Amino acid sequence: MINKKELAEVKKKIEQYYYTEKVIVWKNEKLERLRKRLQEIDNDRNSAILPVSLNTDLQAVKYDGIGSKSGALSQSPMERNIEAIYNSLESAYCRTQNEIVGLKMEIQKLEDGQEETAFYIHMLNEESKKILEYKYKYKKSVTQVAFLLHLSKLTMCRSFQEIYEWLYKMMEYNGVFEKNVKQNETKLQQNETKLGLFL
Repeated sequence: MINKKELAEVKKKIEQYYYTEKVIVWKNEKLERLRKRLQEIDNDRNSAILPVSLNTDLQAVKYDGIGSKSGALSQSPMERNIEAIYNSLESAYCRTQNEIVGLKMEIQKLEDGQEETAFYIHMLNEESKKILEYKYKYKKSVTQVAFLLHLSKLTMCRSFQEIYEWLYKMMEYNGVFEKNVKQNETKLQQNETKLGLFL
């Protein structure tokens, strides 16, 4: 039988796991939108047809003296307008590429952080995994989960307790909570060091 503190620790792990799963899904959806945007920008860059309307109020340039003092050919306002459009597309393409790279790194970091808890949840039987999904992924109450699985509330409470105890014992045996304590201590020391720089 695990105590209240241990119960809170394992619940926190489970909650964090399912919350992060939602974040990963959202970020992957955003990644797909960015990839689609990148493709659209690339199509515009390589299109013979301008992707936006030109400023038709631009005055024509006089070509009485072709070339400038430096020897470079003069550009008409229309040509400068076209160049600005394609420069803007090039800038948008590079910016979107950078966003995609950054987002992929964020997703990878989140997925790496999920691996440990995912392993223990994966080891549960199918009914136990379904129980956790109803509770933490779909935010159902214990009573609602019991109803969905055609069980009594008392049986459901016992099932949750057994799941929490099994997960805690497995995680504790493999030093998961010990790692978290050390990580928190390291972060605290780092914060104290940073604070000391300002004192």
